Amino acid sequence: MKDLNEVLLNPNLGMLSRRRVLLAAGLMPAIMGSAFAGDFWSQPRQLWLQRKTSKGIEEHRAVYFADGKIVWPEYARLCRLMRDVQAGQAVQMSPVLLDILCGMQAMARLLGHDAPLLTTSGYRSLKTNSATEGAVRNSTHTQGRAWDGRMPGFSASHLANIAKYLQGGGVGLYIDRKFIHVDDGRLRSWTGR
Repeated sequence: MKDLNEVLLNPNLGMLSRRRVLLAAGLMPAIMGSAFAGDFWSQPRQLWLQRKTSKGIEEHRAVYFADGKIVWPEYARLCRLMRDVQAGQAVQMSPVLLDILCGMQAMARLLGHDAPLLTTSGYRSLKTNSATEGAVRNSTHTQGRAWDGRMPGFSASHLANIAKYLQGGGVGLYIDRKFIHVDDGRLRSWTGR
């Protein structure tokens, strides 16, 4: 197996097998020590999100899944942070999407980078989505199944590579605007401006 850094930071990374993801997750205890003892996905799942709004910066770092179930108060706070800020509406975000984001942060930590995921878009109402440049009509954002954003100090292309490596759904890389799109839909990837 290639070095994890080489795989994740390779700009030519394509979709890799789920088995390789599980192998990488199995490497976490050896690399990270007791903090990741056992199977990665059986551990409590934590997510660190940040968002800039007209009222300032919102931030939440929480364990949203533990002991085989969603931790509702923390999950709800993460969903609130990922709301449609224009419409003032929040929905229950896809737990699979949160798992993808959790996996991305864990892989970034393996590479020595611990930072929040800066959210630019999560849920979008139909009205907000129709007014969003480049948004598709049946966007996964309108179903609470997509996230757009970046990680400070980490290039969008590297973050997209990690998301592709996890094979959780769709991954879009927007080079000029320096952000990525991640959703829990079918496996696909694209590059936009």
